[in-house]
Amino acid sequence: MRKALLAALVAALVVVAGAAAVGPWPGTVSSVTSAVTGVRYSVSDDGTTTELVARRNGQARTRTLTGVWRIPAVTSTELPGGLSPDGRLLVLVQQPNGSTLRAQSKFLVVATRSLRVTRAITLRGEFGFDAVSADRRTLYVIEHGDRNDLNAYIVRAYDLAAGTLLARPVVAKGEGPTMSGYPVARATTTRGTWVYTLYWRPNGSTFVHALGTTQRRAVCLDLQWTTSQPWNSRLALSPDGSKLFVREPSGALVATVATPA
Repeated sequence: MRKALLAALVAALVVVAGAAAVGPWPGTVSSVTSAVTGVRYSVSDDGTTTELVARRNGQARTRTLTGVWRIPAVTSTELPGGLSPDGRLLVLVQQPNGSTLRAQSKFLVVATRSLRVTRAITLRGEFGFDAVSADRRTLYVIEHGDRNDLNAYIVRAYDLAAGTLLARPVVAKGEGPTMSGYPVARATTTRGTWVYTLYWRPNGSTFVHALGTTQRRAVCLDLQWTTSQPWNSRLALSPDGSKLFVREPSGALVATVATPA
């Protein structure tokens, strides 16, 4: 019974993550709003070009981009991502094809003040957006390279100034480079120096991946919480950022974790 339920939940994920998710892929969304500036960015396309709109207080700015582009989600429940913590950069992605790993993945980095593309990135293989560092120097991407295990992923760092994907994966101390799980919730420090993502594995176990964005550093925080219904779980930080609270969908507190220094 439990195995059947887990299988059904995994199957349902492809539907709720909607936007053509590949395996545990978060997929894409059509809009995101900056918590800092209050500007809402949205995209729409005609199959050939994409209109990017920045809207705030009834005022709108637009830019037409060649190709079909979307705003990345960062969780399987479609939490929007793509913005740098200060709202000055927006990363757009192309849609995953939903069935197989792509031969290449493309990203556009847009300066939000002008809506101009500052860098077009093409990476060989299947990559998705994860985060932008607080200093806007690093784009973090998730690489999926195992066709037999789409849950498996590696965190990689792309140097935005040099235009280079760093060879060394971003690995937590004591962990191997390859991890596995579905991203189901996220919390970020006010300045964006740490990004915390709650991952759920199909066996019911959970963990938090802590990413030090300016340090290119990762810490894996294992949890004792096991669940078959992780969707709409929540992460929240204490006011001083020293503790991370994990809550199940009902709101019940299931874990309190000390955050890395």
